[in-house]
Amino acid sequence: MAKPPSTSLSMTNALANLFAPDALDFGPRDLWAGTEWRRVYQVIAFPPDVGDGWLTQAANIPGVTMALHGVPEDAYQLTQALNRRIGAIQGQLALGKNAALSEQRLTHELEDALALMQQIDAEQQPVFQTGLFFVVSAPDAETGGRRAKRLEGFLAAQGMRARPLLFRQHEGLLAAAPFGVWPVALRSAQEWPAATVAASWPFGGGGINHGHGILLGHDTDGGLVLFDRWNPPADAGITNKNFTIMAQPGGGKSHATKLMMLREWALGAKVFVLDPEREYRPLVKATGGVSLNAAGGGTRINPLQPPTWVDFDEDTETSGSGLGTHIQRVLDFFKTYLPQITPMQRALLEHAVEAVYRAKGVTTTDDPLTWQSRTADQWPHVGDVYRYCQAQPGEDWEILTALLRTVGEGVLADLWAGPSTVPPTQNADFVVLDIHDLQDAPDNVRRAQYLNILGYLWDLVRADRSERKLLVVDEAWMLIDPQAPEALRFMKALSKRIRKYGGSLMVVTQNVVDFLAEAVAGDGEQVLTNAALTLLLRQGGKDLQALTDLFSLSDAEQDKLTNARVGEGLLIAGNQRAWVTVDTAPHEAALMYGR
Repeated sequence: MAKPPSTSLSMTNALANLFAPDALDFGPRDLWAGTEWRRVYQVIAFPPDVGDGWLTQAANIPGVTMALHGVPEDAYQLTQALNRRIGAIQGQLALGKNAALSEQRLTHELEDALALMQQIDAEQQPVFQTGLFFVVSAPDAETGGRRAKRLEGFLAAQGMRARPLLFRQHEGLLAAAPFGVWPVALRSAQEWPAATVAASWPFGGGGINHGHGILLGHDTDGGLVLFDRWNPPADAGITNKNFTIMAQPGGGKSHATKLMMLREWALGAKVFVLDPEREYRPLVKATGGVSLNAAGGGTRINPLQPPTWVDFDEDTETSGSGLGTHIQRVLDFFKTYLPQITPMQRALLEHAVEAVYRAKGVTTTDDPLTWQSRTADQWPHVGDVYRYCQAQPGEDWEILTALLRTVGEGVLADLWAGPSTVPPTQNADFVVLDIHDLQDAPDNVRRAQYLNILGYLWDLVRADRSERKLLVVDEAWMLIDPQAPEALRFMKALSKRIRKYGGSLMVVTQNVVDFLAEAVAGDGEQVLTNAALTLLLRQGGKDLQALTDLFSLSDAEQDKLTNARVGEGLLIAGNQRAWVTVDTAPHEAALMYGR
């Protein structure tokens, strides 16, 4: 009677069945592991000169694995063989009967042999017989063929040549798998000194650590990702202080934004936030800041009231043109609110705006310093513009009156038809303007208020050049309207000028493709790319393709962004890139979420 298999043997078989493929089917140039397609390549030609980490990029191509073998050589026998080879090459060159191409190749081979002899003899470096193998994997042959072509092209660009192992895929799989097996049939004549083997180490790290600043998290090697937007290293390629965060919904962009805001505030920066989703109230409370409901909930920001504390830019905003500059912003506000009006109606609206300022005794020749004595109720507002239009005869005036009625005396009059009711905030170090209650309002109302608040926060940033200020613009895609691009242009101009005032603009958004729509691409692309620091969290679809074109993402970076977990992403800081996982301490999470 046959004995039953032992328990340990049964477990071993079960494990083997669990991890092993259903079957291995070897063909002339490829193989199938169950339902997965594979092809094994051996590298047969290498670049003449290599640098540190020269195999790193090849080892990180998506769908490709790499195996590198090295067997120590006998230094004496190798030296003898090199001496014989050097003598033979020198003899061929001395004859002078070689074709030009052949002579060039012989000369190069002689230089390589002499360099290797120098490393063996003078530097006493060990030498290794080496073999390099790549396995291309794919769910089907068609995808595998594309990946194989990509690998061949990449290696060729790096000065290497690889060939698929013809009728030797079985031996190739043994050499490429983690068995430590290098079949004799695949042994090559490649000899590398120890320095070349060490330089090939493919697990290169691209961490970012400025040595100071704020901690964002850790990289794939466990190193700290530490950056300083205010005083970056001179060789980091960081030309401004701006930061852009882009992610799909649920990718972790709000969490990363809150964390950076909290840490910058802790190091002394003032923080101003435009909050469309009411996400920052706990953080404001924890930091002792000011949170204002600017969606008609008690805090009115009058778009017609210019700032009285601005340090005017000597190039474009001299004291003699303060009102003229602000009126341009007011007109952009009205264009955003009423994108459908005709050129004639826009001209009449501009006339109405100038008229209500004159009625309040304010002209373009005023010195802005004289405005400091004016109270909020001494400035014109949208209600005054509405009533001025109402008093004028003519069809176009009647149309303007009808379009302005809702915000002039109707259901949205509390939003802009009256003096500002904002408490003094220029001395606060954490200010949040909340417009969440406008989520159900028409798009033109939300965009106009978004622009109005952005202008107000911009004025706070400009109040003092000596302070560090972080201006956070969340859900920036809400500003985009192909019919009224003025709001997007304002943000683009702000992104270029904020550095003059010691400020940093943080643009946080989803819907990347909205910024690149044909009607707004000229402004939208610059808003996304003007920042010297960018954090890309989980992406997909059209947004990923757009970002690939904007930031020249590699295949590996695209693959990682597609499969990223919450809080994982690619940090681009000037001329450096690093895959980062955002880290938060428990006490920070408690401050950010009120737990």
